[in-house]
Amino acid sequence: MKLRLFGQKWVKLKRILTIAVVTALSAIISVSCSRDKQVLVTEIGVSSPNRRVVQTSQAGKFYIQAQNQHLKGNPQAAIASYDQAISLNPEYSAAYKGRGLAYFDTGDKQKAIADYNEAIRLSPNDPEAYNSRGNARASLGDNRGAIADYNEAIRLSPKYAEVYNNRANARAAQGDREGAIADYNQAILLEPKYAIAYNNRGNTRAAQGDRQGAITDYNQAIRLNPNFGPAYNNRGNARAEQGDRRGALQDLKQAAAIFQSQDNSDLYQEVMNNIKELGQ
Repeated sequence: MKLRLFGQKWVKLKRILTIAVVTALSAIISVSCSRDKQVLVTEIGVSSPNRRVVQTSQAGKFYIQAQNQHLKGNPQAAIASYDQAISLNPEYSAAYKGRGLAYFDTGDKQKAIADYNEAIRLSPNDPEAYNSRGNARASLGDNRGAIADYNEAIRLSPKYAEVYNNRANARAAQGDREGAIADYNQAILLEPKYAIAYNNRGNTRAAQGDRQGAITDYNQAIRLNPNFGPAYNNRGNARAEQGDRRGALQDLKQAAAIFQSQDNSDLYQEVMNNIKELGQ
């Protein structure tokens, strides 16, 4: 029985699918799958514009416009606005960083890295820029380069829980499960309500053969975020591997319902295929 939802680009498997989900206020989350049939979630880290820190210049106005366009799900329009901001202020490091994230979401990872390089050149102590470049490198399969960037982000900001989660994902992709677990633990220590880190730690525990430990983590992820589709999918996989067909079906159906409500038709269809293979 196949329970794999989709392959993970970061470990160069054949099937590739990345979903970008734009939240209203805080972050863009990229969903991908590990070699162990589980769904990993990486924080990409775009935040809503803070007008208090943007000077009331024309470049600043284009920057705010770009941020809002990106948060509304229009990265191409955001890129055009960032272009305007950068043309007015060629040393606007935040605009390069924002445009890099917009390029990332359009799938142009090389341009994203070029913009993050420029942001780092202009603001060498910006941990967000290193984190973002690490995400872009990881998405291209360069986990070693990604880890180097995450290391620098953590050096600059040791309490940056999101980066520990991202570095853990890169370590897991390299097969360093113990290192990944340590990073997920640190992310959770810094942010005890970090549902994504619980989900991802569950994946690594499942890969180690600790299915019950994995289910415990998925339970916590779901308790913290009852609409977290990947955690339901992952728990369903773990339950199926334990022989709990009824529990697996229940979780997979819940995951399908969530993906459908989010208009993630590809993920919805893949989960429905898994449900069919389970016999219902």
